[in-house]
Amino acid sequence: MNRGGRPWLRWDRQTWPVAGLVSGLLLMMPTAFPVAAPLQTVAFVPLLLALERIERWRRCLLTGLLLGVGFVAPQILILQLPPAISLILIGYFVTLLMLVVVVSWRWVRATSVRGCLAFGALVAMLDWATTAILPMWGTAQSFVRCWSSYPRAIAFTSVTGMPGVMFVLGASQSLAVMLVLNRRRRGVGLAAVVGVVAVVGAVDGAALAREPVGSLKVAAVGWEFDREHGDPGHARGFGRLYAEPVAEAARQGARLVVSPETAFAIYDDPEHEGFARFAELARRHNVYLAVGYLNVRGGGNRVAFIGPTQGVMTGYTKVHMTPFENSPKGDGEPVVISVDGVCVGAMICHDDNYTDISRRYGREGTDVVVIPTNDWQRVRRAHFQSTIHRAIESHFAIVRAASDGISAIIAPDGRVLDVCDHFRDGRGLVMAEIPICGVRTIYSRFGDWFVVVCGVFLVVHVLWRKRHE
Repeated sequence: MNRGGRPWLRWDRQTWPVAGLVSGLLLMMPTAFPVAAPLQTVAFVPLLLALERIERWRRCLLTGLLLGVGFVAPQILILQLPPAISLILIGYFVTLLMLVVVVSWRWVRATSVRGCLAFGALVAMLDWATTAILPMWGTAQSFVRCWSSYPRAIAFTSVTGMPGVMFVLGASQSLAVMLVLNRRRRGVGLAAVVGVVAVVGAVDGAALAREPVGSLKVAAVGWEFDREHGDPGHARGFGRLYAEPVAEAARQGARLVVSPETAFAIYDDPEHEGFARFAELARRHNVYLAVGYLNVRGGGNRVAFIGPTQGVMTGYTKVHMTPFENSPKGDGEPVVISVDGVCVGAMICHDDNYTDISRRYGREGTDVVVIPTNDWQRVRRAHFQSTIHRAIESHFAIVRAASDGISAIIAPDGRVLDVCDHFRDGRGLVMAEIPICGVRTIYSRFGDWFVVVCGVFLVVHVLWRKRHE
C-alpha cells in the first residue's frame, strides 16, 4: 500500500475520526434534500480513507460514533419525532454504524477488489438491517430512499431491492479509494469499476425497455384538514372535498378515483346507508371508487372498492401500524379487483413502507395499487420517497391519495406523473393516464435474495482474511 506523496492524506492522526462525521453528513443531506442524492456517490470516501490511517480501537470507535451522529442527529431535528422514538432511533442507527465501522476497519479494507466488493456487501446488509431489525418506519429508514428522485438510475432495484443501491455506492467508492491508494492494483481496480457500472447500466436498460401492454386513467382526491374546507364526513365538506372532484375526474375520463386514509367514518356493512352515497356517486359518474374509511363498528382502518354497477365489491384492512396507532390489523392477503380488465389492489399508508405486501401484489401480477394515506407535515416527504420505491421494485403503478400529505400518480418505473402537496397547494385532484406493464419482477418473486448473497460473500471474505492474517 502506497501511503505517501499526497498532502491531503497527511492529516494529523487525531483528526481522522472527523472523517466519520463528514461521511455521516454526506449520507444524511440527500435524505432531507432528495435532489442531492448524487452526494451519496462520494459519501463513503472520507470514511474509507480514514479507516486506512486509523491504528487504534479508540479512534475506530470514535469514527463510528461520529458517523452515526452525523447521519441521524440532523434528521431527528428535522422530523421532530416524539422524544422516546427519537432516542430509540439515535441509539439504533449509531450502534449499527459503529458496528459497520469496526467490521470495515478490522476485516474489510480497500486493498483488493474482493475487499472492495465485501465493503459493498457490508453496507448493503446495513441498509437492510436498518429497515428490518427495528422496522419502526420500514424502508423510510433506508439510507437510499432519496434515490427515488432518480428512478431511471435505480431501475435495477426491481432485481435487488433497495440494498442493491447501497451495494453499488459502497463497492464503487471503495474501488475508487483503492485506485487512489494502491498504484499496483489500478488496472484491476479500474476494470472492476467499469464492470460494476456496466452491470448496473445493463440491468437498468433491460428494466426500462419493457413496453406497456395497456393504460388506465386514474385520479386521487386529497386535502389538508382545516376549518375552511369543512369535514368530508359532513354534507358541505363531502361535496366540496370529495363529490365535486370525483365528478370532475370522471368528466375528464378517469375510471378509478381514490380518497385518503380514514377520510370517512362508516359502519362496515355493505347494506348500511353509509356506503349508499358512494355507490350513488360511482353509478352516476360510471367510475370505480377506492374509499378510505374508519370502520365505526370494529375500529379497523380500511379501504373499500365500489363499482358503478356492483356497489361495494371488496375491502382491505391496514396491516402495518405506526407507533401511534392502536387498531385491528388485516391479514395482509392481496385484495384485487378488475377495472376495465386492469388488476387493481390496495395498501394503506404505512403498509407501503414495507415490502412484504407489495411483493405479494407483484407476484400476482397486479397492475395498479391504490394507497390511501394520512401523513403529517414533517414526515410527508420521507414517506413519499419510500412509496415510489414500491412501484420501481414490483413494476406496478401507484395511485396515492393523501390527507395532510402528498397525493400522486406514480408510473411503474417510478416516474411521478402528477403530484399535489396538500400542505403547500391545499385541496386538489391529481390525475394521469398510467401505463400498464404486466410483468413480475425478480424482486417480487424472490424478495431479499441479494441480501443473502451479500451476507454469504461477506462471511467468506472475513474467514479468508482471518485465515491469512
